[in-house]
Amino acid sequence: MWWIFIILLIQIGDTRKVADILWNSSNPIFDISNTDHVINVQINDHIHIECSDPSNQYEYSMIYMVSEEEYNHCYLSENSRVFGICDNETNQSGGIRHTIRSVNPTPGGFEYKPGNNYYLITTSDGSRDGIDRKKDGLCTERNMKIKLVVGNEHSPKFAARTYTKDSPFSDNNEQVMYVIHDDEDDSSSNSNIYFTLFSALLSLFIIVY
Repeated sequence: MWWIFIILLIQIGDTRKVADILWNSSNPIFDISNTDHVINVQINDHIHIECSDPSNQYEYSMIYMVSEEEYNHCYLSENSRVFGICDNETNQSGGIRHTIRSVNPTPGGFEYKPGNNYYLITTSDGSRDGIDRKKDGLCTERNMKIKLVVGNEHSPKFAARTYTKDSPFSDNNEQVMYVIHDDEDDSSSNSNIYFTLFSALLSLFIIVY
C-alpha cells in the first residue's frame, strides 16, 4: 500500500482551508431562509467544525453523515455514519477537524468523489441527555444540517501497471502507480509540479527495488 502515501504526498501542496463552521443553533447559516448551509468544497480541503460558542449555551451534538433522504427528513438509519461528536467529555479541543479526501489511508475512513454531494445532520436536541436521539432534534427544530458539494476541479489521475517477470525492473509481479497527464492541463503549473515530483519518486522506487 506504499502508493497511497505517494498520492497523499502529491496532494499536500494542493490543500486549502474552508472557513470554520460553528455547530451551534445560533449560527445564522442554519437559518432556513438562506442557503449558507450549502458549502462548496474541493478534494483536499480542510474543514474545521467548532463546537463551542462562548456567547451561547454549549450544545451537545452527534453529527452524522447521512443519505439525501435522511437529510431532507431528519432521521438516522443503520447506514448513517458518525462524522463527529460535540461534547465536553470526548471533544476537549472543542472542534472537529476533517479533510475531504478521495483516498483515505484509514480503513473505513470517509472518501469523497468529485461531483457528488454529501450530507451532515444532527438529530440531537442540544442537551447532554438528548445527544443520542435518532430523529428530528435540532435538525428539525433549528435546521441544523449541512450539504457539502464536492467540485469537479481537476486533479492528477492514477492507474496501476503490473511489471511481469520478464520486466528488466523486477523479478516479481508488483504494481506501480503512474500519472495519466491530460494535455488540456499543460498550462497548469501545479499539475506540472506534481507530475515532476511523482516521476522523481517513481524513478527512485524503481532504482531502489
